[in-house]
Amino acid sequence: ADVMSFQKALRSDSDWDDEIVQVAGVLQVVDVHQSWCGPCKAVASTLKRVVMDHGDKPIKFFTADCEKIAALKKSVGGSEPRFQLWMNGKMKKEVKGVDAPEILGAILKELGVKA
Repeated sequence: ADVMSFQKALRSDSDWDDEIVQVAGVLQVVDVHQSWCGPCKAVASTLKRVVMDHGDKPIKFFTADCEKIAALKKSVGGSEPRFQLWMNGKMKKEVKGVDAPEILGAILKELGVKA
């Protein structure tokens, strides 16, 4: 099975609208990447652990190509990956770079789980 398959790819403004903006009450963890480098593989195992440990919580995982989604245009040109936590159509937190402990901590905090 593909390790990345737990993440749904967002490739257009309509994808973003349907999956992020229109959905309430779910913590959305978005791996924001550039077209040329693809989603971050380094953090996938950490995210996978969240799925295994907290899959019963209202949380969903996505990858998003920032060059194709207007809401993410300001992330274009950044060299490091960005992980954004969204809920109810608003960004709650952004973690820049591959910092698995920080990303994990941010997710658990938003979920209200003690680390």
